[in-house]
Amino acid sequence: MDKLTYYKSYVAIIDKKSLKNAAHYLNLSPSAVSKHLSILEKYYGTDLVIRDAKNIKVTGEGKAFYHQCKSVLTSLAQAESVFSNDTRNTASILRITLPQILTQGRVMSMLAMFTKQYPQIKLDIITSNNNLDLIEQDIDFAFRGGFLSDSQVRSTKLFRACTILCAPASFTKNLAPADQLRMITDTLLIPSYVNLSTLRTYLQKIGIKKPLDQFTTINDAFSYKNAVLAGMGVGIFLDFFIKDELEEQSVWQITEPHHFQYRTLDFNMIFHKNIQLATSHELFKSFVVNYFNDYIN
Repeated sequence: MDKLTYYKSYVAIIDKKSLKNAAHYLNLSPSAVSKHLSILEKYYGTDLVIRDAKNIKVTGEGKAFYHQCKSVLTSLAQAESVFSNDTRNTASILRITLPQILTQGRVMSMLAMFTKQYPQIKLDIITSNNNLDLIEQDIDFAFRGGFLSDSQVRSTKLFRACTILCAPASFTKNLAPADQLRMITDTLLIPSYVNLSTLRTYLQKIGIKKPLDQFTTINDAFSYKNAVLAGMGVGIFLDFFIKDELEEQSVWQITEPHHFQYRTLDFNMIFHKNIQLATSHELFKSFVVNYFNDYIN
């Protein structure tokens, strides 16, 4: 028994006040609609409507049954709306993880633009400097910097960041090279995201032999930036993370006695390669890729 079809016919009969009008509304023949009604009455063992030559009268049982059928059809329509063309791309939640340093700059600006363009897609954003497991943590997309060794993920390169050395505005700019080098030696702060072996090689290259364990280290990106801005020392930054402060001249870039080029770092968007992306995931992926392509070009 195709109950949903018969429910639709019965609701149409009551709403349109006749079998003929219901048949026209449903694009069925009057005999088909009449048959649907008869099957329901036989199945439930009660009269749902009383027919006469001109109209129909709903019985008490028929009224109660009508409201229940209406409720069932409404719930079905709501369930099916997830797959409609208007909502299939937007009625979802995407779980995203990114390191703390990316909460300032291009990625967060991109996420803000995405939520404005697709307000019904909700983002569950996890800020973590750890490489969370996409499957175990039920993560749809991760934004990460550096080399990716996990063979279970796909990656899309978004942008490349450069590492620069900056001093706070309170530090004197016009120093002789030897004094500049001494300032770096005495006041360099080391952030947690720096590869220590590579940093050690660079410091040796520019003549700084001070052991790394004698430098001050800070393991929080924003605390690190605030420490430099407060005048605690000079700092190593990814260019996008200190961009606003450079423009505001609250910090300045150190280029003497050697131009500091610690390393470049590629940032990628990753997702699990063995899981087929849903429509909303494809929409997000395309938006991110297009945003960074436009940004770079």
